[in-house]
Amino acid sequence: MFPRALVNFLKSALPIILFISILFFALSPSSLIHSKAFAATYYVDATNGQDTNTGLSETNAWKTIANVNGSSFKAGDQILFKRGEDWRVNYGAAI
Repeated sequence: MFPRALVNFLKSALPIILFISILFFALSPSSLIHSKAFAATYYVDATNGQDTNTGLSETNAWKTIANVNGSSFKAGDQILFKRGEDWRVNYGAAI
C-alpha cells in the first residue's frame, strides 16, 4: 500500500522521532516550572540558626522569622521550622 522506501524510512527514523518528541516534552517550559528540581527548601532554627546563614540546610538555618518575611520565594519552595521552637514575630506599633 505504501512505497517500500517510505516504510523503510519510517522504520529507521521512528526511534529518532520518538526520542526528540520525548525530549521536547520533558524540557518544555510547563514541565520545568512545576519541577521540584528547581524548588528550594529553607530551614529556620531559633536555637542553633544564625540570620547570616543561607537558610538552605539544617546546618545553615536562619534564626528568626525576619529572614523568611524579608525573602522572596518561588512556587514549590518549602520553609521548614524546627519542631519544638517558640516562634514570635514583632509587628511593631500600629500607626
